[in-house]
Amino acid sequence: MAVLLIGATGNVGPHVARALLRRGDDLVRVLTRDAGRAAHVLPPGCQVVEGDPGDDDTVVAAATGVDTVFLLTAHDHAMSDLQLRIIRALRRLPARFVKLSGTSTAINPDGPYTCRQHWEVEQVLINSGQPFTIVRPNAFMQTLIGTIMLPALRATGRIPNAIGDAGISLIDARDIGDACAVLLTEDRWTGQTVVLTGARAVTYREIAGVLGAETVDITPADVRDSLLHRGMPRWEAEHFQEMYQLFRDRQSEFVTPDVEHVLGRPPRAVEEYLHEVLTTA
Repeated sequence: MAVLLIGATGNVGPHVARALLRRGDDLVRVLTRDAGRAAHVLPPGCQVVEGDPGDDDTVVAAATGVDTVFLLTAHDHAMSDLQLRIIRALRRLPARFVKLSGTSTAINPDGPYTCRQHWEVEQVLINSGQPFTIVRPNAFMQTLIGTIMLPALRATGRIPNAIGDAGISLIDARDIGDACAVLLTEDRWTGQTVVLTGARAVTYREIAGVLGAETVDITPADVRDSLLHRGMPRWEAEHFQEMYQLFRDRQSEFVTPDVEHVLGRPPRAVEEYLHEVLTTA
């Protein structure tokens, strides 16, 4: 089995690469703009191709001879333009796409900005005639806790809480990587949308309790204003405002059995991730 990973150097891609290599797959090829970063974050054994995923010839050359293509690109104002270009460029190749999308309840034409882009790409894939599998993970533990909560806790001594008493069925990025490795290498998932969540929804206050911290209530609009103040583009700040409002409205409390269906085991618990964070801090 030969796999091409597009978007392998972010929060999820390295976990996908590691899981594929653990499975002993014949080839794990990575297309990246930055081979130096890839060498730093990816495990040994990947075949790294440096090039622009927005260049048709580069993408076709990288995808030639592979069975599946993992499609993930940076959170960007023009994300859907790039992904649709990649899909068009590979139209004549037989490879199946495994597209990493976003929080399932947000993927609709009226959702937050980036989720609207995911919806658009999904619709093209579904109607293209090309083989595909869509993966919709809920919010990542590593992002919401590791990248957002913990730095705020270190800086202020408290965790800003924009979602009130609502919970989120957070998923560990390692589980996403493990699941994507299966979906990339097993054709039986063709045509399916797989929705990945944690085992239960947890609240900010529960997470703060495990961390021995307190929360401070803010609003989704406060999140937007803070991000704008820090220089984030308006489209992106408003995207996060809409996402936090969706969380606050309990739209990410849903739980699915899909991790267990794909992996044959339950998803990692948020307490497990928090224990790792506390013991390695």
